Amino acid sequence: MTPYRFRLARVLDWYRKQSQVEEERLRLCAERAVQSRAEIEDHERNVLARQMELIRSSRPRAHELASLEPFRRGAKQQEVRLRQNCRKNDQELDRQRCIAQEAQRRVRLVENLRDRRLAEYQYEADRELEELATESHLAGFARAITGKLTS
Repeated sequence: MTPYRFRLARVLDWYRKQSQVEEERLRLCAERAVQSRAEIEDHERNVLARQMELIRSSRPRAHELASLEPFRRGAKQQEVRLRQNCRKNDQELDRQRCIAQEAQRRVRLVENLRDRRLAEYQYEADRELEELATESHLAGFARAITGKLTS
């Protein structure tokens, strides 16, 4: 019997490499999503710190009070931009997660096919070996009988 050779080995290697690429992309997307959430938290902390600074001052100056409203509007606009970016990063993360899962599924599918084919090959090889052993045993038995008959 010829040695076992999985014909789709190169396809499996390709799928594994693709899966690794997609996993790396997923990792980068996750990092961007975490970073965008951290930016929102930093922004909120900075805005709160600025407001608390003004509230705690014993005598706020007129120009500080006048600059508060434009600051608040700018901070709100910045928050909207940061939240949009965060949503976009979360959507990209979800999309990439699906792509990575599909790549992993393809790898598992071909691995399962390889394992099944190997089991079938092993079964056939064992069966062939058993048949050879049986034939050998019967041939030896026939020689023994023939030898007793001729003696």
